[in-house]
Amino acid sequence: MVEVLAKIIAKRSQDIATKGLDFGHAIPQNRIHPLIPPKLDSAFIITEIKRASPSAGHIGDIHSVTHLAQSYLNGGASAISVLCEERHFNGSLRDLMQVKNAYPNACVLRKDFIQDSQEIEISYRAGADMVLLIAAMFIDEKDGFLQLQKIYEKCLSFGITPLLEVHNQREIDFITPLQPALVGVNSRNLHTFEIDIPSACVLRQSLQDSLPTSKVIFESGIDSASSGFMVGSLGFNGLLCGSYLVAHKNPTHAIQSLKKAFELGFTQKPRFYNDVFHKWHKGKTLIKICGITSLDDALQIGELGTYGGVDMLGFVLAKNSPRFIESKQIQNIAKALQKLYPHILRIAVVNDKHSLNTAKILYKEGYIDGIQLHSLNPQTPKIYANTSLEDALYCYYVAQNVENLTDFSKEYAGAFCLIDSKSIQGGGSGKSVAKDVLLSLKERYLCVAGGINPQNLKSFLALKLSMLDINSGVEKSAGLKDINAIQQILNTLESSHNPKAI
Repeated sequence: MVEVLAKIIAKRSQDIATKGLDFGHAIPQNRIHPLIPPKLDSAFIITEIKRASPSAGHIGDIHSVTHLAQSYLNGGASAISVLCEERHFNGSLRDLMQVKNAYPNACVLRKDFIQDSQEIEISYRAGADMVLLIAAMFIDEKDGFLQLQKIYEKCLSFGITPLLEVHNQREIDFITPLQPALVGVNSRNLHTFEIDIPSACVLRQSLQDSLPTSKVIFESGIDSASSGFMVGSLGFNGLLCGSYLVAHKNPTHAIQSLKKAFELGFTQKPRFYNDVFHKWHKGKTLIKICGITSLDDALQIGELGTYGGVDMLGFVLAKNSPRFIESKQIQNIAKALQKLYPHILRIAVVNDKHSLNTAKILYKEGYIDGIQLHSLNPQTPKIYANTSLEDALYCYYVAQNVENLTDFSKEYAGAFCLIDSKSIQGGGSGKSVAKDVLLSLKERYLCVAGGINPQNLKSFLALKLSMLDINSGVEKSAGLKDINAIQQILNTLESSHNPKAI
């Protein structure tokens, strides 16, 4: 069992031995309120009452769980999750009973580390409509599946809806025989506590393939309306959010914004995040050729098929760039690419509010798939062009210009960040970021721009990059691409991944 879970379970087992399975709380002999099953036919937003966690420490003082639950319900929450673990999360069954007694028509989830099937009857009597079951607690234990199955079936016998939580493919395979109606993908790595949204995206697809009738909930890592949009765009059926809401000054407004953003992403289903994350899962280093200024270059690049071809083309909307391109030209190129090379993602590169607004129009009209927010200020990593990225309801990633480690902020918004060199031009300078600096950033998905060309590509590949953004290194002159140089880039990538191919 994972160390953090083992510690929680050890302490919890001690408490059960001394206090009993009710942890010393007065549980009604019979359930008082009717069961309220979750309504899974629309966006299912679970909002959580949580005071602390091992990863975040103290999150917030909750003076009244019923007042917080009311603010959640006013915001349109589909269910209320109540942390009941006492030592590490500062919750209790008392909290759950207070919430259910105050709002008997609300669907209430017992968020806990259930170990014993007898705890299900107690959950039922306390007023829980749903119960969290964590696959990681059972997968490495002797007769672990039988233990989980017994608890799962006990839930069903009481009419309680179990939420099966998984963190990886092995756990998906472990729970598949149960054919659960509801599965939660926790994006937090239990070993490092890091959030990994790309991996969660891949796990959602795997669940859809192996359990096509199951609804899948995203857990952990929601910290803004924008992240809700991203999760919705990935095809999740709902999300569970706690820390962000507990710490928010206006939880009701936060939920309203989060739910609207999630539903927009789910309805639009833009392809950007899904395409990028699934290619990373397959081990592909993404190739973006930036600074496209002509239809001829775009089409010639689209014809290249080695290493699966180029993944993205970048269009620079910064007017001070020698590779600036007008919106009308982007529209014409996008139409051709959509018809002939629809696999290529089209990216607008911006550097100020005017270019961002232009890009957002192109995005809304379907001409581009994502926006690169260049030259992010590391002092305000969640603000761009005087607007909050936490409210951004479009596909984007940020780019930071880095010379030294102190130039970089890990607190940036979005799922990943492009690291570019510092220069007066801001991009396309031919200057590289030092390799030791790139490694010291310790980015889970290292995406790099600046000074990459066919001659030095292998030295960059040694860094095991997730994305290469190449501009001046494959040009005959500013804005005029050298197709042979791009082919050399693809040949090198193909040979590095499949030495016998070239």
